[in-house]
Amino acid sequence: MSTVRRNADRGSSLAEALVAVALAGVALAAVSLAARLTSAGLRLARETSTALTLAEAQLELLRAAPPADGADQVVADGVRFARAWSVSGGRGRPTRVAIEVTWPGHGVALATGMLR
Repeated sequence: MSTVRRNADRGSSLAEALVAVALAGVALAAVSLAARLTSAGLRLARETSTALTLAEAQLELLRAAPPADGADQVVADGVRFARAWSVSGGRGRPTRVAIEVTWPGHGVALATGMLR
């Protein structure tokens, strides 16, 4: 009877080891997914910050010079940003300046008024 019990214990040890390996695999997959999502979120935050900096820089240029509509492209950190701006109003009314910066799959827009 003792030999039968030892064989049964060995079988349950094997089952426990398989369950432990399966749980470790699930945990590792969850950590991997969380790392991937965090990386994507950080990349989007960095690209958004860069886009806002590009929009603010163009706004400062438009404040310093006679404003006019325009567009350009800027490559920063290996990402191509398309920047477009429009100017309306003026001549006794506030000048409205709108700037839009886009990059693959995303975009930001700023608008403000200036008195001249």
